[in-house]
Amino acid sequence: MDRVHATKNFNLENLIIRPVKKSDLSALEWDGAYQKYRRMYTNLYRNTKSGRTLMWLIEEPSAGIIGQAFVMLISSERNAADGVQRAYVFAFRVKPNWRGRGIGTKLMHFVEDDLRQRGFSIVTLNVAKDNPDALRLYKRLGYKIIGSRSGIWSYKDDQGNLQHVHEPAWRMEKEIGN
Repeated sequence: MDRVHATKNFNLENLIIRPVKKSDLSALEWDGAYQKYRRMYTNLYRNTKSGRTLMWLIEEPSAGIIGQAFVMLISSERNAADGVQRAYVFAFRVKPNWRGRGIGTKLMHFVEDDLRQRGFSIVTLNVAKDNPDALRLYKRLGYKIIGSRSGIWSYKDDQGNLQHVHEPAWRMEKEIGN
């Protein structure tokens, strides 16, 4: 079945959410769109082994990986992820052809349920100020804006060059209970 046809005839119940495996890392580059994050993905995957980070993906059986969500359980920025009460969701993405079909909602509910079972009671995230669709999704899911972030960060790209990012964002959070 071709990918365009698959997007029209899918069932949310058939989607698979599972942890990222090492063999998935190249597929998370989304056909080159996120190749620049190759080193970061490798480091994040290493952090899953120490329990600092979770990496989830969502698959459609005939189309493969269609979304992802990464979770930092503990961070140097304790008001984002403190390892006890707060966890930080990032790199939350659904491929463009699959948006608007409930996939992001399903994935976020899964992440929240998993965090609740791990004993976390607050989920934080940042959403780029120039991403109104994501902001609308998070608000619909019960996230509240609690502040603003400069969005200044850096990473080493797939060539080993230091890249600087300026992505102003809203900090949002949601109490998920425990």
